[in-house]
Amino acid sequence: MKTSSGNDIVLPGWRFYTMVSFLIAFQLIPGWCTNLLESFFPIVVHQRGWSNAMIGALLSAFALVRLLIYIVCPHAISNWGTRISMGVFGIIGSISQLAFGFVEYIPINEFGLYIFACFSLRIIEGIGLNISYTYSYNLLVELMPNHRSSISSIVLIIGSLGSTLSPIFGSAIYVNFGFEYPFIISGLMFLLIVLYIWYEAPGYLHDRCENSEDRPTYIGILKNPGITVIYILELFGAILGYFTLANYAAYVYNYYHASQYNIGLYFMIFPVLKSSISILLTVLLNRLTTIYPTIIGIILMTASMHLMGPTEALGIPYSLTISLIGMAILGSGNGMFSVPAFETQARLAINVCGFRDNVDTRAVLQQGLRITYSVGYMVGAAVGGLINDLEGFQVASSIISLIGIPFVFALIGLFFCNYVNE
Repeated sequence: MKTSSGNDIVLPGWRFYTMVSFLIAFQLIPGWCTNLLESFFPIVVHQRGWSNAMIGALLSAFALVRLLIYIVCPHAISNWGTRISMGVFGIIGSISQLAFGFVEYIPINEFGLYIFACFSLRIIEGIGLNISYTYSYNLLVELMPNHRSSISSIVLIIGSLGSTLSPIFGSAIYVNFGFEYPFIISGLMFLLIVLYIWYEAPGYLHDRCENSEDRPTYIGILKNPGITVIYILELFGAILGYFTLANYAAYVYNYYHASQYNIGLYFMIFPVLKSSISILLTVLLNRLTTIYPTIIGIILMTASMHLMGPTEALGIPYSLTISLIGMAILGSGNGMFSVPAFETQARLAINVCGFRDNVDTRAVLQQGLRITYSVGYMVGAAVGGLINDLEGFQVASSIISLIGIPFVFALIGLFFCNYVNE
């Protein structure tokens, strides 16, 4: 068996497939690390005097680091090679995540030290795991060059699975064993995966286009209006999702006096529906060659914010049940949205823009998607947390929905105008 660059794969059969399995498991990182804290950490730090804006800033630190990495050094990362990108940075990130569990032992009166430790470890974790994750995706596509489209869908679904499992895992371990154990177990898990891949992975890089003119760039990709509009829709969808996930635990804890156990169950609603619908669409629609699930999904996500934190001004009574229905609609819409959007962008890049259907094209699209979700996470968590402090969760969610509805319909109209012409 050969890689896409023509190199022989040096691993025997069972070791090759074991490494591919570990690489696929490593794709949990974006969703897992993003959502691990959200079901219990806001409640813990509220008791230490943190505002919603501070909580949002910490939760978005991981996404900020990811954004900077993808913008500043997307090509340099892969050129460093397996030993540095996958190994050294992966070990640093895993150990930082493990160490985060011990910040709880900082005395409650050491407010400044606690904040410094939380932000420092979160940023170091983001640097290490995001660089390692970027190379793991390139290596996965390199090892299976004939399955590029399937890998792109699998990576998105595995990321959703990480979002599904991590809040359930974090809340359950926190309730039964304590604050530090979710981070210790998670850090050790990623550390073992990194060490295995670091030991087994061959020292080659993924393929490059023969001519530099054929190599896709962010600017070249964004020249297509349809691709740009989908990125904007993905950005808005990320803002909706991450605003909710960053603020919902504290909201139901303070307003409805929900227990930590119930909050963990509530957090299952969004990622479980998102993952289930994403997988179902992948099976039913094969390679998802239609944009319609994406359009329906973004409309559902926008409308769900009316129910997520309903206000009396909208004629909707305060109710935890209605709020949870809104969470279910948000998760369902997100599941319909993600994978079809990426496949539509890939089709436009290949069939309309003329880029090759190879690792480079899909890697640039993947990095653009990660950048979009990173910005959406920062805006949703940090800015959403600030609005939450000023106006409250109910008002903030309703304002986002009212602003978002005409915005989303305008973007959908713009997409179809360009899409039909093409």
